[in-house]
Amino acid sequence: MTTYDSSVIEEFADNLYEQADRLVAVATVAGGLIGFAIGLAIGSVTQLPSVIIGLVGAVFAGAIALQIGRQRAFALRLQAQVALCQVQIEANTRLSITFANRKP
Repeated sequence: MTTYDSSVIEEFADNLYEQADRLVAVATVAGGLIGFAIGLAIGSVTQLPSVIIGLVGAVFAGAIALQIGRQRAFALRLQAQVALCQVQIEANTRLSITFANRKP
């Protein structure tokens, strides 16, 4: 039978924080690259300077992706905090039960 181990939940929370930290950077870079590619495509179809349109697209899409990445990273950090809160609740409950069962 598997026993309770709070270190598993703490490790899970650490992993969520690491994912959140990476997510913002990855989303911003990916959004910028996609925006640049779309800008280049639009620039090549129209008679506008492709590189300038690509850079504008990169900045615009990168900014949008940055905001999306921040929101998702916040959700991951919140999930980590909920898990850590549950660990703390368990520890406090176990401590209060131990004191309640102590004989004077």
